[in-house]
Amino acid sequence: MGNNSLNRGATKLWWIPLVTGILALAIGVWCLFSPLDTLTVLAWFFAAAITAAGVMNLAFGIANTQPHSNWGWSLALGLIEIICGIWLFMMPEAQLITVFIYTIALYLIFVTINAICEAFVLAGYARDWLAWMLLFLFAALVFAIIFLAGPIAGGIAVWLYIGISFIAFGLYRIILAFKLRKMSKLIRF
Repeated sequence: MGNNSLNRGATKLWWIPLVTGILALAIGVWCLFSPLDTLTVLAWFFAAAITAAGVMNLAFGIANTQPHSNWGWSLALGLIEIICGIWLFMMPEAQLITVFIYTIALYLIFVTINAICEAFVLAGYARDWLAWMLLFLFAALVFAIIFLAGPIAGGIAVWLYIGISFIAFGLYRIILAFKLRKMSKLIRF
């Protein structure tokens, strides 16, 4: 069935991608339905959400420290998310919105590329889901790049791009969590 170190770590903590997926999905929906006058609130919410996701990804990376489990990517992602979240919390409100716009686009690009690598690693365990996961991830990546190309000039349309990116990434993480849960039921420790 594959690498047991992945099975012991990742499948036991299947709920972490579920929580981060729900957070990403919630942010995506909020982006689609939030008027621009709540941008500051969204920036603070994003800072809290990215910090929480960082703690969870850090825990996920630490739990997967066996050889050949690619734990370093989750660990690095968690550290970057925590640093970024704290940095946003410390930012003066006048600068927060501009920095937030670029930070959110770069964050989505980074986590999507990380998730594409993750999908290929996990493809050896569940090939049936790879095409759908890559579709969600490439959609998230394309919309994040479009957002980054013209975030301020695009006005409200950019929130569609960023919202769709978060929704696509959140769906990927939720489906990943259920695939890991299914794997954990097949593998008896």
